[in-house]
Amino acid sequence: MIDLAKLENKIKIKIKNKFLFCEALTHKSYLYINTKHPYKDNERLEFLGDTIIEFIISHYLFVKFPNLSEGEMTLIRSALVNRERLSMISLDLDLDKFMFYNPKIGEKGLKTILSDGLEALIAAIFLDNNLDITYRFLIEKLNQDIDEVVKKRLYKDPKSKLQEYCQEKYKLLPEYDIIRTEGPEHQKKFFVGLYLEKRLISVGEGSSKQEAEIDAANKALKKMKIN
Repeated sequence: MIDLAKLENKIKIKIKNKFLFCEALTHKSYLYINTKHPYKDNERLEFLGDTIIEFIISHYLFVKFPNLSEGEMTLIRSALVNRERLSMISLDLDLDKFMFYNPKIGEKGLKTILSDGLEALIAAIFLDNNLDITYRFLIEKLNQDIDEVVKKRLYKDPKSKLQEYCQEKYKLLPEYDIIRTEGPEHQKKFFVGLYLEKRLISVGEGSSKQEAEIDAANKALKKMKIN
């Protein structure tokens, strides 16, 4: 069993609902090797945690950096909320020692498990406490990274990033096509599909074709778990 007292010391937050945290720390790979495990996997909590993290980072960037544009904030958030950074925070919390997962999974798989586990942990902290406590916890863990990414501009245009990845991995270039537009001419909203070999990967939206393409590339990067 997990020593939740040690986890409390790591996260510096009192755990009230122990069942919730045990579920947050259960990866589905563990259920394949232990069918009698009493907890469900953490996928639902991961879903919620992902949304909470995006909201907290978005709000923090909006308040702390009033001169950043929408596009810049989107790129910075993308650079912060990725598998690499989230798995590093997980390792700093020793989450690998608390989680239930199949130990035969390789290094790349473990990074995904740990980043997903952190998202589930964030959801558990939120449900067990409140948004303020969750906000402080996450920003404390990411504060140094945020300052570094903003000051050194350590973020890439998502279209370029995706193009480099697809060229290297698939020898293909992503293609963008307008699916539809909505609204009057002066307030038009564009919906753009991103395709690889005519297969739809993601749909982006924005007030211009360029904005919609960037949104589609960001969604594709997240879907493909590209750091």
